[in-house]
Amino acid sequence: MSELSTIRIYSRLLDTCEQARLWHVLRALDTEGTGRVYFGVGDIATLMSVSPQTIYRWLKQGLGIWWRSRRRIDDQVELYLSGVAAVACALGVDGLGAIAEVPLDTLTRMGSKALATALEAEYRQRQAYWAAKKAKKGQAKKSVFDPHDAASSDNFPGAKGMAVVNNGFQIPGASVAGIAKTVGRSQSTIKRRLNNRWRIDRNIEPIQKKRVAIELDDPGLAFRLREAGIGFMVTQNALGCTRVIKVLNDGLSKVVVLGCNIYSQDYELMSCRGTRGRVRRQLKGLGN
Repeated sequence: MSELSTIRIYSRLLDTCEQARLWHVLRALDTEGTGRVYFGVGDIATLMSVSPQTIYRWLKQGLGIWWRSRRRIDDQVELYLSGVAAVACALGVDGLGAIAEVPLDTLTRMGSKALATALEAEYRQRQAYWAAKKAKKGQAKKSVFDPHDAASSDNFPGAKGMAVVNNGFQIPGASVAGIAKTVGRSQSTIKRRLNNRWRIDRNIEPIQKKRVAIELDDPGLAFRLREAGIGFMVTQNALGCTRVIKVLNDGLSKVVVLGCNIYSQDYELMSCRGTRGRVRRQLKGLGN
């Protein structure tokens, strides 16, 4: 057990309750994939940096969803873990979200929440990237830049913390509103978990991110904003969508429309198509 250092997590399952952390750890112990695990409560408590009483409480609360049966022999516990699809159906989540191998020490109480949200942001922007590429044809596909690369490189100059594109190029990202809607959290919660000051205050690794900014070819608007001494303005289009227009003081006074955030890739996302397919079919069956 002491050799356990990385764990495969499913972001939308991890971000549900405290028992989810224990379930992910126990799945990592089940190297044979039988679903049966036998462990010492004290050992697991030490591994997860919680008290044995906390482990016992989680074991009781998770019965029926995260594991199907429980037997205690002295300080040892035998469990039969529920499968990924069974847990997803019991919780009613919308898919599994991001799947990745992460260090065990990231699964602290607040760290697991921050991790699940950051991975969800990476997962959604990856989906947006491939959707944007699919919508283009031929050489036009080259106009879509990879958001992971753009967030971690200096090839997109702009104001601090921004990646500026123009002339029809685009960098698909992940909006806070989209993440919040998908995972069933408030936008304020998502913003907080992705805020680096909040993360550093809780000893959580900050994330590398940038804001996409699309340069506008509108000299008249740029002139009016400079003459009025306005650094930014908020407008709405005919569909009622809000957009923020900002003047970048980079020596050229570019006028840009602020877009989504983009995030660098901290962990390799796994496809796991077979697992996703089983979950999707079972969730669809519940809806019929």
